[in-house]
Amino acid sequence: MLTKTNNPAIATSDFVSAMAQMVSSVCIITTRFEGKRYGLTATAMCSVCAEPPRLLVCVSKEGASHEKIVKAGFFCVNVLAENQVNEAKAFAGMLGKSFDKFSLGVWQEMLTGAPALVGACAIFDCRVTQQIDQFTHSIFIGEVVAITSNSQDTLLYGTRKFRQLRVDNSKPIRDALEPVEF
Repeated sequence: MLTKTNNPAIATSDFVSAMAQMVSSVCIITTRFEGKRYGLTATAMCSVCAEPPRLLVCVSKEGASHEKIVKAGFFCVNVLAENQVNEAKAFAGMLGKSFDKFSLGVWQEMLTGAPALVGACAIFDCRVTQQIDQFTHSIFIGEVVAITSNSQDTLLYGTRKFRQLRVDNSKPIRDALEPVEF
């Protein structure tokens, strides 16, 4: 449904509803500050460049982890596997505020000192190189200093539900794969 208005501002609720249609990998962003571990579930993560390796995460300024990432100067992106839904829920606060998020899964320390979830599809250990403030969130650009990865299906989130990857095993349509010359 297309919503048109003379007002150039987009309603927050309309924006949130449209963004809910996006399907993204589920990540747990972690850090450590003064000996204590912090973390949150996020889908706002992507690569910035491969040379040198950089990625970005978007973190709400209202969450406890935001200020800890700023103070620590590092973070770890744990790309979750399909069997890590409970971990995703815990770090999203869905199991209650008093629930010990780090009681689920096995955690190890990365080069920076950030906690990494054993069994995650990919782990990116990052030092913050830049922080860009954008109203309610900060964009943290991280220099990737260590990586761990394995081949398994990634947990997804879209239309406000955790999802699993469905592999399309059908044969490709040949014409659709051919480059078109103009």
